[in-house]
Amino acid sequence: MTINEVAQRYGISHQAVYKRIKSAGHKLNELKDKTTGQLTPDGEAIVLALFSDENQAPPPDATQVEKLKTEVAELRPEVEKLRNQVATLEERLKTVTEERDFLRTTLETTNKNLENAQQLQAMTLAKLPALLPAGNGGRLRRAWDVLRGKGEK
Repeated sequence: MTINEVAQRYGISHQAVYKRIKSAGHKLNELKDKTTGQLTPDGEAIVLALFSDENQAPPPDATQVEKLKTEVAELRPEVEKLRNQVATLEERLKTVTEERDFLRTTLETTNKNLENAQQLQAMTLAKLPALLPAGNGGRLRRAWDVLRGKGEK
């Protein structure tokens, strides 16, 4: 007997047979003949026992069904509330991500502008002494010397 034959016998899918075997703690390769792929006599007995009436769960009674329906009805609003919260959080995440990306771009631009300003300042400072009047007589020259730490304050 094969797994497909067991499934056909009980009117279920072969996946359901595999699932029942696994949930009972059996390993399929221990129940099948390795050469033929058929269930061994012991394996067949184990699998058929899994589908016997005594191993079947009794059908739920009407009160259990009603109790479960009530619980489902009570949980639906909570599920809807949680779905709304998830949607809100996803929207907030999107907004925060967009803000982060904008701030990153702004920071990168600001850093580039700062680097450019520092380069211009360094170039200006390097050319400034040549533009100042020679000697100690001019105000600009004295200010320059003070900035460089060579003159009086």
